[in-house]
Amino acid sequence: MATTDLTTNSYHSLNTLNQSIQAFVEFAHVIPGEDRFAPLLLVLADRLESDFTAMRNDAIKLWGPVESKRERAER
Repeated sequence: MATTDLTTNSYHSLNTLNQSIQAFVEFAHVIPGEDRFAPLLLVLADRLESDFTAMRNDAIKLWGPVESKRERAER
């Protein structure tokens, strides 16, 4: 049960982090190109997005398959 709770909490945390990253990415794309920080924000947004995707994929691999209630009862 604790493993399932931890997996669920981690899943929700990753989704929340993804929403924050997506908000930053959208913000970086609406900054006018004339702004001196626009290129930096675009690079940071791209880097955050790609690093998050790699981290999320690694986390999903670590979770492995989740047992159903029936499978746990059969043990």
